[in-house]
Order: sequence, then C-alpha cells, then structure tokens
Amino acid sequence: MKILIIYNPFAGKKKNKSRQIQNLCQKTGVDYLWLDLSAGGFSNFKPENFSRIFAAGGDGTVRETASWLISQKSSVPLAIIPLGSANILASSLGIPLSPEKALKFGLNGEAKKIDAGLINNKEYFLIAASCGFDASVIKNTPRKMKKAWGFTAYIFSLVYSFFSTKANKFFLKIDEKPYTFTAQSVFISNYAKFFKLKLNPDSKINDGFLSVSILKTLNIQDLGIVIYKLLMGDYQKDWRYEIFKAKNIYVFPFNRKAPKQADGDILELPYMDIKIIPQALNIIANKLP
Repeated sequence: MKILIIYNPFAGKKKNKSRQIQNLCQKTGVDYLWLDLSAGGFSNFKPENFSRIFAAGGDGTVRETASWLISQKSSVPLAIIPLGSANILASSLGIPLSPEKALKFGLNGEAKKIDAGLINNKEYFLIAASCGFDASVIKNTPRKMKKAWGFTAYIFSLVYSFFSTKANKFFLKIDEKPYTFTAQSVFISNYAKFFKLKLNPDSKINDGFLSVSILKTLNIQDLGIVIYKLLMGDYQKDWRYEIFKAKNIYVFPFNRKAPKQADGDILELPYMDIKIIPQALNIIANKLP
C-alpha cells in the first residue's frame, strides 16, 4: 500500500507532529509520500497513484484535501489524522483522535461513501456552511488564538460573538421556494448531529440532502429553550428555530458583509448558492452521522 500524507503544520494547539507521524509510518512499514502544505499544494500529485490519501490537520485541512479529491473525481479513499482545534468531522465519523490510532485506523478501516456540499460551483464542504452568528465565532477566532488556546479559543469567541452579533435579513431559496427571514444564523449542514445536539431529526451524511437550520434569536432565554428542545428531540415548528431539508439552497444576506464560512474557513462571498453532491467522496470512517 502506498499512501500520500498531506500535513498542515499550523493545525491545532499541539507542537509540530511531522516527526512523530513519519516515525509511525516507518514503524508500520507503509510506503508513504509526505506533502507539507506550508511548502506547496497538490499540483504535483495524482490521487490515483496512491491507495489512500491522509489529511493530517484540522477540519480545514480535511476540507482542502477532500476538495482536491472531489474535483479530480477520484475514488481513492480519504483518511484523517486529526490534529486541529475542533476535529468535528473526525469525531463525528468515530475516528480516533490520537495520531497513532488514527494512522492505524486509516490504513485498515473501511471506506464509506459520503455526500459533499458545493458553494458557488467553487467551494466544497463536508460538515457545514453558514452565514451569521456561528460564522462570526469562527471569524473572531484567529489562527494564533487557536494555536495558543486550542478549542478554548472558540469559547471566548462564542461569548464575544454572542454579545456583538446582530440579526440580519436574509433572502433564501430552498429548492426554488423563496423565503425572507430576519435571523441570527443560517446554517446549512451535510449532516445534523454535532456531539449530543441533533439539529434535524432525519438528516444523514449520505442521504443526498442538506439540512437547513435557521436560528432567529440570540436572546439567552430563547436560545436555552431552543437547545433544550433539540436535546429532547422536539422538532415541532417554533418561531425561534426552523429546519428544512433540501438539495439546493441560495442564501443572500442583505448585509453583504455578514460573515460566511465552510468547515471553519471564512469565505469572502456576497452570497452562497449551495447544492448537494451525492456520494462525492470515499472516506475511512467507523460510523456515519
């Protein structure tokens, strides 16, 4: 088996892990090539020359690697060595969080097909794209802050964004049906379960649909009610929070400067025209959320 490891030296709080991961590769005897993203991109590599492609980094590194594979229409499986501050996708897929266990799992685990989202025919995502409050949290968490504090950096940014984010007026098309909302966040996800919180009761990462969640308030009391209802599995219609499933979503914030993100990467876009790409990627996973 020959593998390509795509390594992001800037991911997460931990010190540089390149030596550790390469030592683990040598220990297992696997034939590998090493690509450090600080030294260049993917242009010199072809996915079909490898049995598996490893993304060693955070959710942004996984998104970048997956985007390359999908754009190449490659069936080569993607494996993850989680090194980021959040590692949301790896946790959702049941991938071990230690480099040694993740490498072994990536070499021996089973590949599963998952969907991907595509924004403006350019930007792919595996987890979610959004505009509003949660994108503000990401925007207010710079790389230096994540490197110093890890996941705790997001907590500080969440508190700051909670008090500084203002509601926006949005025009949406959800499978061509028009809506106008005033909301704090429009969240379009490839799957809808994040840790213990399930945003949509029947959303899966391989069902050919995207989940649309619209949060209309950041009032502490109302937000608490929304979280409680979601934890209890209560998805009845509520003025505070609306959910949809769709294949195509157009998001236009009247405030064009409203922050937008995809899998933790800030996007400088005036609007988002999003569609689902079914069965877009083979990925090594223990479970599918």
